[in-house]
Amino acid sequence: MENQYPRHIKFDAILNCRDIGGYRTKDGDTVAWRRIFRCGEIHHMTQHDITRLRDELGVTSVIDLRGSRRVEKTGIGPLNEAEIRYHHVPLTVIMDDTTNQIKEQYLDSTFSNMGEIYLYRIRDEDYIRRIIEALEIIAAPENHPLVFHCNAGKDRSGVLAAILLSILGATDRDIIEDYTLTAPHMKAFLDRWDNDPVTEDIHRNLPGYHMLAAPESMDLFLATLRREYGSIADYFYRQGMEPTLVENLKKALLV
Repeated sequence: MENQYPRHIKFDAILNCRDIGGYRTKDGDTVAWRRIFRCGEIHHMTQHDITRLRDELGVTSVIDLRGSRRVEKTGIGPLNEAEIRYHHVPLTVIMDDTTNQIKEQYLDSTFSNMGEIYLYRIRDEDYIRRIIEALEIIAAPENHPLVFHCNAGKDRSGVLAAILLSILGATDRDIIEDYTLTAPHMKAFLDRWDNDPVTEDIHRNLPGYHMLAAPESMDLFLATLRREYGSIADYFYRQGMEPTLVENLKKALLV
């Protein structure tokens, strides 16, 4: 894979931002650069960050994958001033969206890595519906360039990126590599959350593996869905995703 652009995008206060373009598909196409970005929370962004996001990268739309309570508590920062379209598509299975408390099955379960949690989440009907909603937003060219984010840009963003790249035809190796690029940013997120009274409780009760972006987690997620359903696309077809959505994604994002 030859990079035409830097994959990582540096901001003052937006962590873990990168372009998910440039990956070759199994059919020989390439995911277009500078159309889709993923990152961690953006409500801390500075005026310089807004200028770079809007004017340099040309971002027109943001998909916020955080839960409603988190958005209520932290807000979306100066995003409205930037005249960037905001889409809230909450992916909340681990957190109760009314109390913002970690659901008991996560604390008392036998999960041992994030891949098992991703598989648990992907069985949830609301989660599936919202993933498809996010993909529909991504498939619309008028929303490009677009950035999607959650808190750290690791789990909800990581699963959405994996599903998107898999549907587009990227290899598992590239999807796993993209997922693990979050790992070096986790300490910065933990330091930020620990020093912010609004978010200091965000990870206190979670097991240690929840803070990791280990390759085996994404490998387990991809391999299990392929073994059980043939592919991620096949799994989502069974859940009601229209074939035209896949066609639109490929038309909008492959070159």
